[in-house]
Amino acid sequence: MHRVNNISKLESKIRHYKDIEINDISNEQITNINKIKIDKRKSSVVRILDFLRYVENPYMIKVNETIVKIQFSNKQIKAEECINQLFYNLYLKH
Repeated sequence: MHRVNNISKLESKIRHYKDIEINDISNEQITNINKIKIDKRKSSVVRILDFLRYVENPYMIKVNETIVKIQFSNKQIKAEECINQLFYNLYLKH
């Protein structure tokens, strides 16, 4: 029962932060991922759950002092394709 309750809390947290914009949250509420330690020996599901527990807002994180907002698309595009497109747009398109 405790595990189900924890999952419910994480789901609630995800729903709460999903549509919050960067301007609507204070800098102190954004977790710097450099301070998070996740055991790489754990399964990917457990690592994701650990990440969700450690961060205040799972959609906004800091990498050093840079704020990163994470968004997901409803399209069936793999993360690798998105990254390749990003690099193409930034460096090769011009």
